[in-house]
Amino acid sequence: MKREEFDELLVENDEVLSWWIDDNEEHIFIKHDADKEECLKIEIGKIPYMKIEEVKVKLLGGRQIDHITRITGYFSKTSGWNKGKTGELKDRTRTGV
Repeated sequence: MKREEFDELLVENDEVLSWWIDDNEEHIFIKHDADKEECLKIEIGKIPYMKIEEVKVKLLGGRQIDHITRITGYFSKTSGWNKGKTGELKDRTRTGV
């Protein structure tokens, strides 16, 4: 990934609240969660070796959630389901016990 692409990704991403470069210009610090004090730290020298998908995952900060459901006693992740099966999941009625 080129540095220009990386900067563009930061500007266009809604997850990014702010970002800055350290005094030595070795790291970029990215504030992406208003509830946390910590920032994402990325080495500038590693940017050319990073993929866009990798950066997006880091920006999400572990907030990628996979739905798990139980059908006939077995747990399964819904991310591997086809359109028909995910449609069935949306059409299910939920009842309280």
